[in-house]
Amino acid sequence: MACGAELGVGRFCLNCGHPIGMPAPAPSRLAPAPVPVEQQPIAPPVQAADPTPVAPTSPPEVPAGPSVESPGEASVAAPDPEPSPARPRRHEWDPREELLPYEEVDDLDSDVPIRGRAWIGWVAGAVLLMGLVLLLLRVFADGADVATDPAGSGSVGGTAPVDAPGEAAAAEAASEAPRGVGRLRELAAGAGFDVPATAPPTTDLDGNLVAYEAGQMGDGNPSTAWRTAGDATGQTLTVTLPEPGVVTRVGLLNGYAKQVAGVDWYPNNRRILSVTWGFDDGTSIEQTFAERPAVQRLKVPPVQTGTITLTITSVTPPGSGTLGRDYTAISEVSVTGRRAG
Repeated sequence: MACGAELGVGRFCLNCGHPIGMPAPAPSRLAPAPVPVEQQPIAPPVQAADPTPVAPTSPPEVPAGPSVESPGEASVAAPDPEPSPARPRRHEWDPREELLPYEEVDDLDSDVPIRGRAWIGWVAGAVLLMGLVLLLLRVFADGADVATDPAGSGSVGGTAPVDAPGEAAAAEAASEAPRGVGRLRELAAGAGFDVPATAPPTTDLDGNLVAYEAGQMGDGNPSTAWRTAGDATGQTLTVTLPEPGVVTRVGLLNGYAKQVAGVDWYPNNRRILSVTWGFDDGTSIEQTFAERPAVQRLKVPPVQTGTITLTITSVTPPGSGTLGRDYTAISEVSVTGRRAG
């Protein structure tokens, strides 16, 4: 700077007020600086006994000449000094004027309250409290309705007995139902089949002789079948299992499912529509069938048996067209269960 002072923070010199970065002004002729009061000579004290008044002393003249340089100024002796420009008076330091401009910072708006989710906890607590109250009310109400008399003969307040006869019988039957041992398996494999009649063998379209023996209902091959002439409604077949078992499912492939040389023999023969299954304990169950060439099974209550009767109760009309046949056929019999314990 022109004054030689150390630079500070701001756009102007804190000593002389000169803008930072601007060239220093040319030296000007300045009047001699006044002598400080403390450096002026002190007049001798007036003697009290001297009655002559003492004229006031004037400060001694300072000889004209080069004055002492003050910081920031250059004094040059001149016969006609020019007045120095008035220095702007600075009362206080204003950072908005002195500091270099900075980017504005967004206001964080600290007065706005932060929105939280504390209300969720209050709502959840209220819901849980209401649920607990409803649960307690229900428990107390159920306890009042199910109270029984001391003798245990029944319930009080006009309610029904706890153990109805039908429910007790069902529970006892379920506990006594046979379970069998081992894994589930096909019990009809290797079984004996007793049938009322069997159609004679025929020659197929390829010239091969085809038989329709009863044992083919348990060989696991849907292309073979037992077949009897005409409408077999009312006829009964007997299936003798290789060993007694606990049966849980029964079913049939209810027609002749053979397909050969582009001919489907399932619709060309009669299909069974319904049968009745009978077991050794005298129980029986009915099953109906859709016209679909696949084994259709029915779940039955577990029953231990060694023989099963199959009574045909409904069949379709004979097949139509030149390949239609008036035979009732069964390709497969299925009996699923476990070995009896």
